[in-house]
Amino acid sequence: MARADVDLDGQRHHLDWPPQSTLVDVMVAAGIDVPHSCREGRCGSCVCSVVSGEVDMAPNDVLEPTDRDAGLILACQTRPVSDTVHIEF
Repeated sequence: MARADVDLDGQRHHLDWPPQSTLVDVMVAAGIDVPHSCREGRCGSCVCSVVSGEVDMAPNDVLEPTDRDAGLILACQTRPVSDTVHIEF
């Protein structure tokens, strides 16, 4: 179980993030109004940045390799790898 610190709309949320769950799923289950739409990596609504920590992102139709190199991810396609992750929307 990873710990996620997620900055969204001026608030920091502290979440337990199971490795089998996507960030969008964890945030929705916690009652957080996370930006998302398709949950399939096609729309880009849930794009956010990894500030620290390591994540694994499934292939998607939105982000280019240069976006990923810049730290951008899609929360609907991302699962934690490291024990702690800091994300900004």
